[in-house]
Amino acid sequence: MIDLNDPVWGTLHAAVSSYQNVLRDLAEGRGDLRENIEVLAEDLSHQLSWYDATAYVLPHLGALCGTLEDGDCVYLLAQLGAAIAAEASCPLEPDSEAHREFHEGLAILAQEARRLIVDPTVQEMLGQDTELAQMFALSALALLGDRRHAYDLFLLSAYCWQDGHAACACGWNNEEFPLLEADCILPAQIAPWDGKHLTDEAVWFSGLLALAGDEEIAPALPRVYGAGVCPQCGKKEPYWAWLDRFMEEY
Repeated sequence: MIDLNDPVWGTLHAAVSSYQNVLRDLAEGRGDLRENIEVLAEDLSHQLSWYDATAYVLPHLGALCGTLEDGDCVYLLAQLGAAIAAEASCPLEPDSEAHREFHEGLAILAQEARRLIVDPTVQEMLGQDTELAQMFALSALALLGDRRHAYDLFLLSAYCWQDGHAACACGWNNEEFPLLEADCILPAQIAPWDGKHLTDEAVWFSGLLALAGDEEIAPALPRVYGAGVCPQCGKKEPYWAWLDRFMEEY
């Protein structure tokens, strides 16, 4: 964790330059906790962009998380999801200082997320707040699952998880892909979650959303975790591959 007085902070960027002041307020317990969390998270995830300050902020938020009550820790993690997922769009150089800081913070926050997800009291709390449960589930996906999957789902939120993008290596592509209706998607069969095990990403992620009766993201999950059969060449591959290829090539 890099001291907040280190000169490196002068070289880092977020959406708003005052993010350091908000981080100091959080570290020193000044102001409204949740308001400060929300402001900082927005500064680090504006327009789903990657900001280099995120890597250095995460260890500080990991340390903060260990001092919070579970409800506030859930709120902190829920707010951070987009900022963490955005790293998938701009992967850090291995062995760089930023990479080390990012993964130091990520390890602490992932440990907290893993603990909270299987806590029956937390599950009950999520069951009472659909929006919080959605945000927490997406953040947990960024922390414990495939970060690119989380980033893709944040992107699909702009279409309310009903439409997306698709592209096959043969050249076929669709910028306004009807995700929930397309006949060329073979939906995955996602088993119910037991509330304990985190081995199958689709299962526990779907289960977290089900806790609060989510009806927005959940309908898309069998399709995004399913396979697409190209209408042009007949090749079958995961829908994630279609989406990522479109984002990279078009």
